[in-house]
Amino acid sequence: MRRIQTKVDIKRKKQKNQILVGGVMIFLLLGSILGYSLMSGGKNDDGGVSKVSENGIDFFKQSGLWVAEVNDGVFGFQNLPSEVSDINVNISISLDQYFGRPLYFVNSGEGISEILNNIGTKILRYQEACLENMTCEGDLPIKSCDDNLIIFEYGNASEVYQNNNCIFIVGDSLRGTDAFLYKALQII
Repeated sequence: MRRIQTKVDIKRKKQKNQILVGGVMIFLLLGSILGYSLMSGGKNDDGGVSKVSENGIDFFKQSGLWVAEVNDGVFGFQNLPSEVSDINVNISISLDQYFGRPLYFVNSGEGISEILNNIGTKILRYQEACLENMTCEGDLPIKSCDDNLIIFEYGNASEVYQNNNCIFIVGDSLRGTDAFLYKALQII
């Protein structure tokens, strides 16, 4: 037979059970946080290191991009400086030249989104264009190297070079674009 319990006894027992369940839940929560932090060990979802320092800059892997704070701005790159070190970059330009001015692209490449993600908010506008003395399809404005142009060209070897205000990115457009941005930011 069960013993008759008073309301006070029932309330005490219920409170004791709630404290016990609460304590177990807090223990599990703290244990899982601690376990996750110890198991990840500073690695990202790909199993690689989430922070890398190159050329005096700290790069953090976020959403598939290497993100770094440079000259009071935050920039994102597909590749680290060491991954584009084999690309010959022969330019003498800084990104300040593009700020507040229109930027034109010739032969759209994958690198356009990389450039616009990094400086798109600082330029006046961007547009596809045709470089004078080139054959272009469509009704594109004709521009010269007196304008700010970035020209993507196909090629077996990747390189980046300058002719007045024209930047030529030859070969792999993403790696070439990163090399261009690194040079313009004076990281390489």
